[in-house]
Amino acid sequence: MRKNDSFYRHVLHECQSADLQHRLKALEDLRRHEYLDLVEAQFLLDRLNSTPHWQEQTAILQLMSQIEKPLPIDALMAILADSETSTIFLRMEVAHTLAVAKAVEAIDLFVRLVLDAREHPWLREVLTGDLAIWKEQITDEPLLTLLADSQPGVCTAALEVLRDRPPQAIPLEMVLPYLQREEKYIREAAIKTLMAAEQRVPIDPILSALHDPEPEVRAAASHACMSLVEWFPDQIPLELLLQSLHDEYAAVREDVLDAFGKIPLRIPVEPVIAALTDPVSYVRCAAVETLGRYIIGNEREAGTSGS
Repeated sequence: MRKNDSFYRHVLHECQSADLQHRLKALEDLRRHEYLDLVEAQFLLDRLNSTPHWQEQTAILQLMSQIEKPLPIDALMAILADSETSTIFLRMEVAHTLAVAKAVEAIDLFVRLVLDAREHPWLREVLTGDLAIWKEQITDEPLLTLLADSQPGVCTAALEVLRDRPPQAIPLEMVLPYLQREEKYIREAAIKTLMAAEQRVPIDPILSALHDPEPEVRAAASHACMSLVEWFPDQIPLELLLQSLHDEYAAVREDVLDAFGKIPLRIPVEPVIAALTDPVSYVRCAAVETLGRYIIGNEREAGTSGS
């Protein structure tokens, strides 16, 4: 039997070594040598309860997410609920392990903790992000409450959860105000969530974000334009995109060129040619690709006209 495999028994022994590095290597060996079908969850739980080291706790919980045996859900929920003796980092890792396991028993605990403003914001952010794993098992009420949370990280995570909904289920009217938030990463998240609504997305707010003072927000908007020109080819003003070809942030310039490549028959070729001398290599590459599509598109158009 593989359980009597001498190396497997050696690895289990090393998991209990007095040396932390030996224990970490042994935990990696359990995964690397495909012993996941043999490892008992109780063994890992005992190891988890015996160590104060976050590296080892993380390694153990990652193994728990991969083993085939049923997890000790009740014990993990007790750790997650324990704000007095469990560290915030351990509780965050345990929360993610329960979510990956889709432990339905933990949903009520998740919701209670994530709505508790007294809990650490890092924990609440992780809990919020992991709500997406349960999809329709999480009702709208807690998620909408989290969107209005005073902690920016929690609010951003809630926007990301909305992004995983079906396009027709994303509440656009609730997301739009977040484009005006002071925190740049909330504005960036709001753009990405709106784009997840696909053809329902309002165009003007996305295009307006091309002038946002923060480069990451402008990059989110310019990246969105690659889809917008496909979904609404006749509604996107090329002049606005042409302005963004001069953006100081190279990622914006690259995205605009890629967007032009989606509509090669509509674009003015001179700005694309000018981008061939851009100081950033990947922007020049985008210009080459777009110019190639422009040439191919026009050759096909000429061939169609000639026939």
